Amino acid sequence: MPKKQSEKKRYLIALILITVSVTNPSIAQQWTLQSSVEQAIATSPEVKKSIAELGVRQADIDLSSLWPDPEIGFKVDNKMGQDDGAGGYDLTDITVRQSIPMSRIKYQEEAAAASMKAAHFSQQFESLQVQNRVSKVFHQLQFASAKLLLAEKQLKLANEMYGQDKSSNNKSRAKGVVVRYLSPLEEMRLTIIREEARQAEGSAEGKYKEALSEFVKLLGIEMDSVSSVSELLPVTDVPDLKQLSDLQNSHAQLSSQQQEVLAANHKIDVARSSQMIDPSIGLSWQRDTLSTGREDIYAIMFNVAIPITNRKTRAESKATYKASQQKIELQLLKRELKINLNRSYTHMNHVIEQAVEYEKKVLKPAGKMLELTNKGFTSGELNILSLVDANNTYFEARLTYLDLIYQARVELAEVKLYAGQLITDTQVQKVTSQNVLSQNDRANMETK
Repeated sequence: MPKKQSEKKRYLIALILITVSVTNPSIAQQWTLQSSVEQAIATSPEVKKSIAELGVRQADIDLSSLWPDPEIGFKVDNKMGQDDGAGGYDLTDITVRQSIPMSRIKYQEEAAAASMKAAHFSQQFESLQVQNRVSKVFHQLQFASAKLLLAEKQLKLANEMYGQDKSSNNKSRAKGVVVRYLSPLEEMRLTIIREEARQAEGSAEGKYKEALSEFVKLLGIEMDSVSSVSELLPVTDVPDLKQLSDLQNSHAQLSSQQQEVLAANHKIDVARSSQMIDPSIGLSWQRDTLSTGREDIYAIMFNVAIPITNRKTRAESKATYKASQQKIELQLLKRELKINLNRSYTHMNHVIEQAVEYEKKVLKPAGKMLELTNKGFTSGELNILSLVDANNTYFEARLTYLDLIYQARVELAEVKLYAGQLITDTQVQKVTSQNVLSQNDRANMETK
């Protein structure tokens, strides 16, 4: 099989393999960020579209090196019949003409090759965008799961510690359960605590189902394939800003735009070399009536266009303006990526520091206060207001702490996007690379 035909089939087969070999786990499992990203990239329509675009750009490369098709003309008239008196119509002229492209073929090939490289980097950027979106949805699901577990813990505590009504005071003496006499007002306040816990648990369950629904739709999996997600943990491994800035210099979006600038510069050369219609060479056969009778006449022709209008200036000027636009887009992109990276990095560090301080100065003291308040209320040393305040303070502090962790994780996803950092360069690209390798194997088998 010719090399170009193999290249054409490469992208088609890769696209088919991604479509057919989508992973859709049917067994419930715990999902991590890495496995979620890999699954989403395998099913992402955006990635499939970018792979199809590679096929388009490869076709452009093939077309850029092609010469114009030759032309052939036939002429039938009655000239010879009138000359010799025989009458009738005869084939009197056959002309074959071939346009000869000069230097523009080389520039067209270079422009198409640069566009192809730009498409490759665009595909990598699509993976980055998919990773960013999946990360946010995954962390949202982690946050919703953590809030649901906290609400269940709050409800369990309310039922175990405060679930004893007046009639059961003599029936239950379990350790840690409120067993002292409760006034009607205290019973009412404890009932409110239990009901608020039930309401919080119901609300958290609803939010979790909403987040889970968005998660499974984004990954293209079934609802029952998710048993749980990994725990929402604080960000402890903070990347270095200088390393991120260095990494950003090879950002896929920047690299793609740089190749677009290069392609635009080559198109200026194409416009400059295409100032005139391609010269053409032709071979002509003609049959005519001479003094010796009907004779064959052969001729070679060479045609050159005469530039009268300023076609060159206009086409070259247009291509130059296009190249300028691409360069400006590159400058704007560099500026926006740097601004966004610095902003997200600063916010991420602020949230991380805030979470550390909050855990130390609010969450841990609130947990200790709730423990001591429960003991003091059970023994009759503290009143119901102290218990309600300690209960609310602890669980509100816990929610605030989870929210800070969630914000840090979301900002880390933004930092990775603006720095151009894939979660794991080898694993995230495994789907695409495996499909390309499988496609090459299949193409080789077809060649054999």
